[in-house]
Amino acid sequence: MTPSDLFFQLGAEHRRQVHLSLCEDALSTWVDYVRGEPRELRYRDSVVGMRHKVEVELPADALRSARAGVDLADVGDRYLEPICAMQDDDLVFPDPVEFAYYAIYNCFRKYVGGDEIEDWLIVNQALSAHDIDEVAPRLTRTIDDVVRTRPEN
Repeated sequence: MTPSDLFFQLGAEHRRQVHLSLCEDALSTWVDYVRGEPRELRYRDSVVGMRHKVEVELPADALRSARAGVDLADVGDRYLEPICAMQDDDLVFPDPVEFAYYAIYNCFRKYVGGDEIEDWLIVNQALSAHDIDEVAPRLTRTIDDVVRTRPEN
Protein backbone atom coordinates (compact mmCIF):
# COMPACT_ATOMS: atom_id res chain seq x y z
CA MET A 1 0.00 0.00 0.00
CA THR A 2 1.38 3.43 -0.93
CA PRO A 3 1.68 6.29 1.54
CA SER A 4 -1.07 8.14 -0.33
CA ASP A 5 -3.35 5.08 0.04
CA LEU A 6 -2.64 5.10 3.77
CA PHE A 7 -3.45 8.81 3.96
CA PHE A 8 -6.78 8.44 2.16
CA GLN A 9 -7.82 5.65 4.54
CA LEU A 10 -7.53 8.02 7.50
CA GLY A 11 -10.54 9.69 9.06
CA ALA A 12 -10.97 13.45 9.03
CA GLU A 13 -9.29 14.13 12.40
CA HIS A 14 -6.24 12.03 11.56
CA ARG A 15 -5.95 13.75 8.18
CA ARG A 16 -6.06 17.09 9.99
CA GLN A 17 -3.28 15.96 12.31
CA VAL A 18 -1.20 14.80 9.32
CA HIS A 19 -1.75 18.18 7.66
CA LEU A 20 -0.67 20.05 10.78
CA SER A 21 2.39 17.86 11.27
CA LEU A 22 3.50 18.14 7.64
CA CYS A 23 2.96 21.90 7.73
CA GLU A 24 5.05 22.10 10.90
CA ASP A 25 7.85 20.40 8.93
CA ALA A 26 7.27 22.77 6.00
CA LEU A 27 7.47 25.72 8.38
CA SER A 28 11.09 24.78 9.06
CA THR A 29 11.82 25.25 5.34
CA TRP A 30 10.34 28.75 5.56
CA VAL A 31 12.20 29.60 8.78
CA ASP A 32 15.53 28.37 7.38
CA TYR A 33 15.00 30.52 4.31
CA VAL A 34 14.14 33.75 6.11
CA ARG A 35 16.97 33.26 8.61
CA GLY A 36 19.39 32.97 5.72
CA GLU A 37 18.37 36.29 4.21
CA PRO A 38 20.82 39.02 5.20
CA ARG A 39 18.27 41.79 4.74
CA GLU A 40 14.56 42.32 5.11
CA LEU A 41 12.48 40.59 2.47
CA ARG A 42 10.76 43.21 0.34
CA TYR A 43 8.96 43.32 -2.98
CA ARG A 44 7.22 45.87 -5.17
CA ASP A 45 3.72 45.11 -6.43
CA SER A 46 3.18 45.63 -10.14
CA VAL A 47 -0.36 47.01 -9.78
CA VAL A 48 0.38 50.29 -8.00
CA GLY A 49 4.14 50.06 -7.51
CA MET A 50 4.04 50.04 -3.70
CA ARG A 51 6.88 48.43 -1.79
CA HIS A 52 5.97 45.81 0.80
CA LYS A 53 7.86 44.02 3.54
CA VAL A 54 7.34 40.27 3.85
CA GLU A 55 5.94 39.37 7.27
CA VAL A 56 8.28 36.54 8.19
CA GLU A 57 6.12 35.48 11.17
CA LEU A 58 2.94 35.11 9.09
CA PRO A 59 3.28 31.37 8.31
CA ALA A 60 3.96 30.57 11.99
CA ASP A 61 0.92 32.64 13.00
CA ALA A 62 -1.16 30.85 10.36
CA LEU A 63 -0.11 27.41 11.56
CA ARG A 64 -0.79 28.36 15.19
CA SER A 65 -4.26 29.54 14.10
CA ALA A 66 -4.89 26.35 12.10
CA ARG A 67 -4.07 24.28 15.18
CA ALA A 68 -6.52 26.36 17.24
CA GLY A 69 -9.19 26.41 14.53
CA VAL A 70 -9.56 30.19 14.82
CA ASP A 71 -7.70 33.19 13.39
CA LEU A 72 -5.56 34.25 16.33
CA ALA A 73 -3.60 37.07 14.67
CA ASP A 74 -5.57 38.59 11.77
CA VAL A 75 -3.87 36.04 9.53
CA GLY A 76 -6.58 36.02 6.87
CA ASP A 77 -6.21 39.71 6.13
CA ARG A 78 -2.42 39.65 6.43
CA TYR A 79 -2.17 36.94 3.73
CA LEU A 80 -4.16 38.88 1.11
CA GLU A 81 -1.34 41.04 -0.27
CA PRO A 82 1.50 38.49 -0.34
CA ILE A 83 -0.66 35.78 -1.95
CA CYS A 84 -1.76 38.28 -4.61
CA ALA A 85 1.88 39.30 -5.13
CA MET A 86 2.95 35.66 -5.49
CA GLN A 87 0.23 35.01 -8.05
CA ASP A 88 1.33 38.13 -9.97
CA ASP A 89 5.00 37.03 -9.76
CA ASP A 90 5.86 40.19 -7.82
CA LEU A 91 6.95 38.08 -4.86
CA VAL A 92 9.03 35.06 -5.77
CA PHE A 93 10.57 32.42 -3.52
CA PRO A 94 12.59 29.30 -4.34
CA ASP A 95 10.21 26.41 -5.10
CA PRO A 96 10.53 24.58 -1.75
CA VAL A 97 9.89 27.83 0.14
CA GLU A 98 6.92 28.69 -2.05
CA PHE A 99 5.43 25.23 -1.52
CA ALA A 100 5.89 25.57 2.26
CA TYR A 101 4.24 29.01 2.22
CA TYR A 102 1.25 27.78 0.19
CA ALA A 103 0.86 24.57 2.23
CA ILE A 104 0.57 26.54 5.46
CA TYR A 105 -1.73 29.11 3.84
CA ASN A 106 -4.04 26.38 2.53
CA CYS A 107 -4.00 24.56 5.87
CA PHE A 108 -5.05 27.83 7.50
CA ARG A 109 -7.82 28.33 4.93
CA LYS A 110 -9.14 24.80 5.46
CA TYR A 111 -9.09 24.67 9.26
CA VAL A 112 -9.80 28.29 10.11
CA GLY A 113 -11.74 29.64 7.13
CA GLY A 114 -13.60 26.42 6.39
CA ASP A 115 -12.65 26.66 2.71
CA GLU A 116 -13.04 23.58 0.54
CA ILE A 117 -9.36 22.70 0.09
CA GLU A 118 -8.56 19.23 -1.23
CA ASP A 119 -6.83 17.17 1.46
CA TRP A 120 -4.13 16.00 -0.92
CA LEU A 121 -3.23 19.55 -2.01
CA ILE A 122 -1.95 20.41 1.46
CA VAL A 123 -0.04 17.12 1.70
CA ASN A 124 1.49 17.59 -1.75
CA GLN A 125 2.52 21.19 -1.12
CA ALA A 126 3.96 20.45 2.33
CA LEU A 127 5.96 17.49 1.04
CA SER A 128 7.19 19.51 -1.95
CA ALA A 129 9.03 21.76 0.50
CA HIS A 130 11.50 18.87 0.94
CA ASP A 131 13.73 16.71 -1.25
CA ILE A 132 11.87 14.27 -3.48
CA ASP A 133 13.68 11.32 -1.86
CA GLU A 134 12.15 12.27 1.50
CA VAL A 135 8.52 12.41 0.36
CA ALA A 136 7.32 8.81 0.82
CA PRO A 137 9.23 8.12 4.05
CA ARG A 138 8.21 11.48 5.53
CA LEU A 139 4.52 10.90 4.79
CA THR A 140 4.63 7.31 6.06
CA ARG A 141 6.41 8.35 9.25
CA THR A 142 3.94 11.20 9.84
CA ILE A 143 0.92 8.94 9.35
CA ASP A 144 2.40 6.31 11.67
CA ASP A 145 3.11 8.94 14.35
CA VAL A 146 -0.38 10.41 14.10
CA VAL A 147 -2.17 7.07 14.22
CA ARG A 148 0.00 5.79 17.08
CA THR A 149 -0.14 8.87 19.30
CA ARG A 150 -3.52 10.53 18.62
CA PRO A 151 -6.80 8.70 18.98
CA GLU A 152 -9.36 9.67 16.39
CA ASN A 153 -12.44 11.42 17.75
